[in-house]
Amino acid sequence: MPTCKETSVLASRAMDERLSFTDRMAMWLHLAICKNCARFGRHLHEMRHIARAETEADGEATGLTDEARRRIATRLPIKPDS
Repeated sequence: MPTCKETSVLASRAMDERLSFTDRMAMWLHLAICKNCARFGRHLHEMRHIARAETEADGEATGLTDEARRRIATRLPIKPDS
């Protein structure tokens, strides 16, 4: 079973990607028995819900500007094509 630290990483990753079956089951098992990690997971979901609601209410939130994308691209390490 993962530690609290590992579970918080899994919960964060689960917000952005689909975890493997093994990782999902390990995370859910830990969340079922650890109140603090379960609270952290609920907070992650609530923050995502609030952020989505704010973005939808804004109406003008279309993502990053071209300038912001250029600034990010210049600071990221270049990855070789796979």
